[in-house]
Amino acid sequence: MTFSFIYLLFGVLIAAGIHVWRLKNRTVQRAAEVVLLYVLVGYCGIPMLIFGGLNLFHPDEVATAFGFPTGSPFQIFFGYGYIGMALIAVLSLRYRGAYLVAPAVVWSTFFAGATLIHVNHLHGGGALPGVILEPPGAISHGAFLHIFATHGLIAVLLMTALAYSGAWKQRA
Repeated sequence: MTFSFIYLLFGVLIAAGIHVWRLKNRTVQRAAEVVLLYVLVGYCGIPMLIFGGLNLFHPDEVATAFGFPTGSPFQIFFGYGYIGMALIAVLSLRYRGAYLVAPAVVWSTFFAGATLIHVNHLHGGGALPGVILEPPGAISHGAFLHIFATHGLIAVLLMTALAYSGAWKQRA
């Protein structure tokens, strides 16, 4: 499942790159806003809306796929949280400017935290008590890159694009 997220990220970035390349009035701010919108809607929005729905309608299957115990109400809570965060990302298409700060900060915080939790757990820190996602121990370079590509890189992309877009300077 994770590899599909890597391919999704590459597809989103290629589409954003083509869009930026085709802009008539290409500025750093406009290019950054386009990349920000593509990542918010194409990675954090529509796909995560579907993922949130899967958490609601098939919680045990999703829990099993990610190595969590089944039957927990947390999985349903997680689904609603994903749907809410995904909806604010999708709304970025309609409400631009200063609005972009909110979904970018929410998703950056989520993915930065997810990166830290996964790396800590894989390194043997036991960040998730009672849950075994992978055998704990020394984390390999490949495992770290895999986690960073699907989590941490999104946080970096969102914050960098937000900074260069100038949206954080605008007033709502």
